[in-house]
Amino acid sequence: MHILLPPSEGKTAPLSGPTLDLESLAYPELTASRQSVTKELAAVSARPDSLALLKTGERTRPEVEAQRNLGELPCAPAYRVYTGVLYEAARLGPDDSVSIFSGLFGVTASTDSIPAYRCSMNVSLPKAGPLKTFWRGQLKDHPVLEAASSGATVDMRSGAYQIWNPPGVWWDVRVRDHTGKVITHMAKHYRGLLTRALLDAKSDEVADVARTLGDVSVEVKGNRHHLTLVPAV
Repeated sequence: MHILLPPSEGKTAPLSGPTLDLESLAYPELTASRQSVTKELAAVSARPDSLALLKTGERTRPEVEAQRNLGELPCAPAYRVYTGVLYEAARLGPDDSVSIFSGLFGVTASTDSIPAYRCSMNVSLPKAGPLKTFWRGQLKDHPVLEAASSGATVDMRSGAYQIWNPPGVWWDVRVRDHTGKVITHMAKHYRGLLTRALLDAKSDEVADVARTLGDVSVEVKGNRHHLTLVPAV
């Protein structure tokens, strides 16, 4: 089972820890690309128009200013740094193996040590250009995820982070209410719950595991399985 996650906008900045070591991150083939993006992000964060370039608001100014010295910020495992709705529900720990896609690092393991940062996949940096395009090209040129994708892959990513399509059997997850309306914010919560359930079950029977959370329907198109979850009330 290979689970793909987005990052979270909500992050908890480590108060202490090692500084960023890009060469220690999973998928080392991406090291040179990560070096160029982290260097450029630090430079952009020092610009007077940094908030506009990073598509973020005034309340994040302290975080943006802090990452002017990105290489000096304390780091912690990604599963501790990301603290948004999905991650609260998933309750990831050191023994959980997932891949997390991000605008800053492309893709990392959940146990990789990273700092808190502000750089979504929707950002376009002056040199790298749109990060979605940049990372899509890097993952195409260096198929670093192929070996990790044996068995079923379950894609919990939001649209901005779907920059790589898994080989083999591939599940994506939609969450709807009982009227068929797409659930937006709470979808993150249920994707987190499903992540936790799949990790605990250690089973490739994705639909069966999802049924522990509610009603499930599956539409199959080739190797791609569209799973729709209607959470139990």
